[in-house]
Amino acid sequence: MKKITRQNVRHLENRSKKELRNFVKRKHKIYKGQGSTLQPGFPFRPIIPPPIFTDKRAPAKFNLQYENCNGVINYINEIKDLGKKGRNINIILEDVTEIGEGAIAMLLSVTEELQKNGILIKGKKPKDGPERDILEKSGFFKHMQGHIEIRNQNSKNTILKTGGKTSDNVNLSAEMRKANETVWGEKGRNPPMRGAIYEMMRNSCDHAFRHENNIIWHFAISHDEENKQVKFSFVDNGRGIIKSFTEGFLNKVINLFTDNTDLLETAFRDGIESRTGLSWRGKGLPTIFENYEDGYFKNLVVISNDVFIDFDRKIHKKLDIPFSGTYYFWMLNQGCIKACYN
Repeated sequence: MKKITRQNVRHLENRSKKELRNFVKRKHKIYKGQGSTLQPGFPFRPIIPPPIFTDKRAPAKFNLQYENCNGVINYINEIKDLGKKGRNINIILEDVTEIGEGAIAMLLSVTEELQKNGILIKGKKPKDGPERDILEKSGFFKHMQGHIEIRNQNSKNTILKTGGKTSDNVNLSAEMRKANETVWGEKGRNPPMRGAIYEMMRNSCDHAFRHENNIIWHFAISHDEENKQVKFSFVDNGRGIIKSFTEGFLNKVINLFTDNTDLLETAFRDGIESRTGLSWRGKGLPTIFENYEDGYFKNLVVISNDVFIDFDRKIHKKLDIPFSGTYYFWMLNQGCIKACYN
């Protein structure tokens, strides 16, 4: 037998390595063919294609003033429709030149609902500096992933939310005390304001959703310390006040109202009982209006289904594009009656 030298051993080792490399290359060619779902390598793993997103560019005036309301609600509805079709969404706010806290809360409400149902959401912030700052300071990114500039991280603004019939009483109380501090310079309870917010929450829980597990609302608070005022927005994606009436006990007496605008305004100003004579346990809407009328807060705006009401500006209009849900906006400033108690 021929003696194996070290040179022979190295030759055999190199030949074995070469054959192994050629084997792996041949496997790569097999699994890297057209239409293959496997990626080269050992062991072989399936290639997961990146998710596809549908771009949705927001209107430039992204706030819920009456003049811009239809455009924003149409945008919100389009996002909802894409989500129902199972489409992932890229929310593009790059061209926004005016942004409002209420529209931000409404956007957060619908995007979180879609994410809950497995829809992927990503987005681009406004290019405009002030509008970008408003978005970053709003509390939006406490619920959605996104980078916040250092200058915008220390903000009293926030967005609270809940699911089910219980509210976060500790956080809500703390936010009311902060609001009084911004306006009056001292922390304290605000019973009229808290009572109105509680009625909004109760109305959502009792009437807006058919199933308790679906209950969710968002409550946005935005501080303007320079002007000593605080803006509030409350939104849910339930049936809306009008639908909860007309699909319930009012469906037989709906002809007592001129239209949905008349129905909603009556519900706030006088209560449904005053027009129908029917007992109605949801007495919260007149309570909200009474606290507004008494001067404890200002600029009350309500959007529900196809109706927009701005009580300060005396706008009572039917919307071209309905919103499935209920939205409230109001302000606390030094023109309001002071309610600040220890």
